[in-house]
Amino acid sequence: MSKKKRTSPKTFERPVEPIKIQRGWIIGLILGVTFLTFANTLNNGFAYDDQTFILQNQIVQSSSLKEAVSKLPVVLTTELWFYRVMQDKDPNKDNAPTTPYYRPTFSIFHMICWQLFQANPIGWHLLNILVHMLAVYFVFLIVERLSKDLKLATIASVLFAIHPLRTESVAWICGVSDPFLAIFMLPSFYLYVRYRDEGRTSLLVGALGLFLFAAFTKEPAVALPLFIGAYELFIVNQDKPFRDRLKPAITYPLYFLLVSAIYFVARFYALGFAVNNSNFKSYPVLGVLLTIPIVIWKYILLLIWPVDLSVFHGTKIIKTPLDLEFIVPFLALIGLALALWRLRNSMIARFALLWFAINLLPVLNLSAFSEDFLVQERYVYIPSIGFSLLIAIAIAKAPIERWFPLKNRLLAQTALTGLLVMMLAAKSLAQNTTWKDDLTVWTHGVAVASEQSMPHYVLAHKLINVGEFEKAAYHLEEFLKLSPDNLIATSNLASTNVIMYQNAAAQNPGAADRALLERALELCEKGLAKQRDFAPLWDTLGTIYTFETGFKNYDRAIACFQRGLGYSPDNAMITFHLGGTLTKKGDFENGVRHLQIALELDPRLADAHKFLAYAYRGRGQLREAVDALSTYLKLLPNAPDASKVAKDLQDFRAQLSASSPQS
Repeated sequence: MSKKKRTSPKTFERPVEPIKIQRGWIIGLILGVTFLTFANTLNNGFAYDDQTFILQNQIVQSSSLKEAVSKLPVVLTTELWFYRVMQDKDPNKDNAPTTPYYRPTFSIFHMICWQLFQANPIGWHLLNILVHMLAVYFVFLIVERLSKDLKLATIASVLFAIHPLRTESVAWICGVSDPFLAIFMLPSFYLYVRYRDEGRTSLLVGALGLFLFAAFTKEPAVALPLFIGAYELFIVNQDKPFRDRLKPAITYPLYFLLVSAIYFVARFYALGFAVNNSNFKSYPVLGVLLTIPIVIWKYILLLIWPVDLSVFHGTKIIKTPLDLEFIVPFLALIGLALALWRLRNSMIARFALLWFAINLLPVLNLSAFSEDFLVQERYVYIPSIGFSLLIAIAIAKAPIERWFPLKNRLLAQTALTGLLVMMLAAKSLAQNTTWKDDLTVWTHGVAVASEQSMPHYVLAHKLINVGEFEKAAYHLEEFLKLSPDNLIATSNLASTNVIMYQNAAAQNPGAADRALLERALELCEKGLAKQRDFAPLWDTLGTIYTFETGFKNYDRAIACFQRGLGYSPDNAMITFHLGGTLTKKGDFENGVRHLQIALELDPRLADAHKFLAYAYRGRGQLREAVDALSTYLKLLPNAPDASKVAKDLQDFRAQLSASSPQS
């Protein structure tokens, strides 16, 4: 007996070193596979909100570190999207937040990235991958710590790492908000678990500190205290009476809630409310409750079968419990819950289920989102850790060696895991390319969700921005088939048709298709019948009457422009069109006056310089006419009418030279 006692420590210690080496290689393999799965995102550029939140954000952008530091008070005391207020409005006149998002840590992260990478997308994408890899590493540590099973931790973390739903969070630069939250939230929980096992106060302090950073990063961090309560009550210490588990289930979450009070105080100071505000609640409570089942079910289906991925998963708010879109998902969730009930005796399975359910709660606050964006793939980044763990449990526990021509269980598990990894990684690699740039994102959105109106709407306006008017008109027509009462789309389609006619007429007046103007006129009349005070429609209608067609009627055009300015007096475009039409009519005095006002309102109106030139010529101000026409060609050297304008400029200069006194 004594010999056994003396020799047992030696037999116990011998396998330790190989296990450590194996573990290190496994972690390296997991992280390597993660990097390779998302390495092709390094070829991507800026897309979606990157265009505004990074490239047009004067808070994120700073020429020096000193300037960036000087902006910290603004970041800490305003909403996430405050830069739009600074750029589009007067912040002194409009202090109310435009969104309920207070995420200063996330903003500071982007400010640091700007100092490192400026407008080079490669650096931003590389950092996204590294942040995701760090989150994957903490997933591995947590699962390994709780399960004491290296194999389970390996399968769960690699499935989480490469699942195609990760693409939105990794391939899209601004989508990193959830991985960035995870690198604070996950180690916070990991240190907490270690504190419960080891009892060192420093671990609890570290957990609380990381949680505070998580709270300032993104709102879903608030789920962590709730999960810690569930962890104490339903996962650990199950051999103890319920009453004994209840005390730590209240005490420990309270520590985290007390720390988060710092965040809520700062949030209240920045936004004017601590939790929610009626200005951002757009749906009845009953509607939200009835819609939650289909939202949850959509997330589950996306995790199980990740196809047709995009930013568009349009989901309508359910208005009645008799709606099949409530009944079917609700019954399906009940059936799924009953099927999973058999896992209740497994501690690690309970962890997986509770992690998924509790961390999904914050994104079920549907009133914070529009119906077109109630379901977003990135929202399940942290909850899906629980899903990945459940799949890993199934692979580890199921007798899969009986289902394949492999008699060895480990070999069968390895083969199945390898097959899943290859399939998921291949899908992720393909999905990464859909985030190549802004236009690719929206084109892909239409390709996979053409039955929804919003993809056509967004793509159309992106196409307008790049001058693809014919394609834009097609998608606006498709949008109006699905949402015929949208005035903005009606107005934009009308103006797009006018622009297409105008461009064609500038190149060859005889080739311009009058049907474009007829469609634009039809849209204007239809829109104004619904809302008479919609100024852009009056603007487009007036423009139709200015072309050399049977519609030409300058007086009617002027009346339309004046009507539009009555509803929108500071509208630079309508003012410009009024000035241009007055010039065409021969009223050069009023033409010059309105054109000058238009340029004061918006100096970017290049065409105003051209019309101003002709108005100046009409008043005999040839030098001013030459200057204005020169400015137009400088701003738009490739304008459709550039050759004609250049000839006019040459004539103006000749006239000016002829009228000058001879020396």
